[in-house]
Amino acid sequence: MGRSRYYPINIRSLAWLGATLLALAIATPAAAQVTIEFGRPQVPGFSSYYPWFNDVPQYEGNQSFQYFLAYHPNVARELSRNPGLLYNANWRSQHPELEQYLANHPYVWRALQNEYWATGPAYTQWGDYDDQHQWRDAYWWHQNNPTWFYDNHQDWASLDSRWFDQDGAYDQQHQWRPRNWWYTQNPNWVATNRPNWVTERRNWKLEAKQQNQQRAVDQRQENLKQQQNTRQENQRQQDANRQQNQAKQQAATDQRQANLKQQQETRQENQRQQQANRQQNQVNRQSAVDQRQANVKQQQDTRQENQRQQQANRQSAVDQRQANAQEKRTTRTENQAQKQAKRDEPQPAHQQHQQAQENQNKHNADNQH
Repeated sequence: MGRSRYYPINIRSLAWLGATLLALAIATPAAAQVTIEFGRPQVPGFSSYYPWFNDVPQYEGNQSFQYFLAYHPNVARELSRNPGLLYNANWRSQHPELEQYLANHPYVWRALQNEYWATGPAYTQWGDYDDQHQWRDAYWWHQNNPTWFYDNHQDWASLDSRWFDQDGAYDQQHQWRPRNWWYTQNPNWVATNRPNWVTERRNWKLEAKQQNQQRAVDQRQENLKQQQNTRQENQRQQDANRQQNQAKQQAATDQRQANLKQQQETRQENQRQQQANRQQNQVNRQSAVDQRQANVKQQQDTRQENQRQQQANRQSAVDQRQANAQEKRTTRTENQAQKQAKRDEPQPAHQQHQQAQENQNKHNADNQH
């Protein structure tokens, strides 16, 4: 973003984070219902960097006020609508669990009434992106980079009515100036009118130095961790590659064996098919031979039958002709007998002559047959 920023983070925050992580390990089962964000429990309706949660307290782990509100959502819900209720004794009396907590943690209550007193809105949409391109709300900017906060968004100070007095003062021209301006422009005025700023500035510098040292340690640890992760990742990648290569080799071997088996089965199937074809051809040839023999036999039987039929027909014709001839002879004999009988009767001469002529004609006709 091109802006120079200084982050005076209280060294107690590191101890707070360690205590928070330890508390997560021993938290009650109800913790499963609480969202943990950046090592802190998320209080519904509140900014994670609301003044109450900045450093109150830093060495109590899950006994902090932020943890209390996270595990008492009804109290947190009412306070998120009106944070000023915390300083209303009548309202606190309606929540005995809150009064018991404050009684058991008097240092928390002292801090909430003094340095971390706040009645501004519990949540704000004011904010901006930091150097890591992560969005931070105005409460975060005021806590971690007040210089940038006042240089760029002095109007955000309206979130807390005490910030102007705590973080700066008006000069003789009635123009409000932040602490850093007073440090550089009028340090005597600071020593006389805001001696606590001098103490806090020394603490800020010490804490900044300690923070830089801690950041360097963290960076080295992060680098070592990253190197270790890289080596582990490379090792995992190599193992994965070896396993993948082994899997590919095994797959290739299995494929070759499958191909050989398929080829063998194909050859066997072809052999079976060829054998079946040969057997079928033999059957077909035998069937053809049998068919030809049957056809020959049928032709022979047909010829013989035809011959027998022709012989029978000829014999029948002969028998028919003989029968006809016999019938004719019988008829002729009968006719002759009748005629003879008639001849024996006295007939006129011309009838006898006619009869003799007819008999001669019939005799000639029979001889021709």
